[in-house]
This record gives sequence, structure tokens and C-alpha cells, in this order.
Amino acid sequence: MILDQQNLFSDAQAITASANSSNVIDTLPGGQNTKSGIGDGQRIGLFAQVGTTFATLTSLNIQLVSADDSALSTNAITHFDSGAIPVASLTAKARVVGLDLPFGKYRRYVGLKYVVTGTNATAGTITAGLVEDLQTLNGTVDYAKGFTA
Repeated sequence: MILDQQNLFSDAQAITASANSSNVIDTLPGGQNTKSGIGDGQRIGLFAQVGTTFATLTSLNIQLVSADDSALSTNAITHFDSGAIPVASLTAKARVVGLDLPFGKYRRYVGLKYVVTGTNATAGTITAGLVEDLQTLNGTVDYAKGFTA
């Protein structure tokens, strides 16, 4: 799985309270506020992986949302909802979401919403985004960041 900075919603983003992903993808840069297709028939994967183990929260819910604004609040549509992921499953390198992007019409801005249940987290990071090919974690290697092709 090759990560592209332009397709990351979160890059080791600390999640201590409910929040949106630090990055939102504009599917129609310079275009109109309308619904758009993503991938044009090509399979695209959505993934979310824990970096730093989470602590103190009860569970985390991850939602894929599109909306007419970059704050993901105007005419928002939820395309995927992970349901409650218990803190016991939020350990370092755990892939908590790994699926083909749900088919449908997306609004202009696409991002993730992280919903914390229970007390706020004192630790925990997520890296999440879109990739062409999802692969299993077995045998994968984490390389240093910052390479430019």
C-alpha cells in the first residue's frame, strides 16, 4: 500500500476528543458545489490505522463524510460508519478500517469524523486516507516519511 500525502485524511493525527480529520479532500477544486463520483469505477480503498495506542476513552467511531463545505457540516452525508471501536482494539499498528470505498455520489468535500465515546483520550493517533490497493499488515514495512517522487 503506497500512501499519497494528497489522499491522506489524517497523518498521525492525535485524537483526544471528537474531531474532524486534519485534512479534507476537495473533489472539485475550483468547481461547483455538487455531488461527484469518486474513482470513476476504479476501486479505491479507505483505511485507518492506529499509530500510538489510545488510552482512557471508552471507544472511537470513525465516519466517512462528504459535505458542501470543508468543515463537513453543510448538507453532510455519512457514507461509512465504523460503529464503536473499543479502546482494547485501538493498539499501535491496528488497522481499524480497511474496505473498498462505499459506492455513491459524494458531495464536494470528503473527510473523516472521529467520535470519542466516554472520557477524552489522553493518547492515541490515527493515520487514515484513500489508497488504490489495500494490503494486509502481515509483512508490511514502515518506511521513513518525506520521500518525493
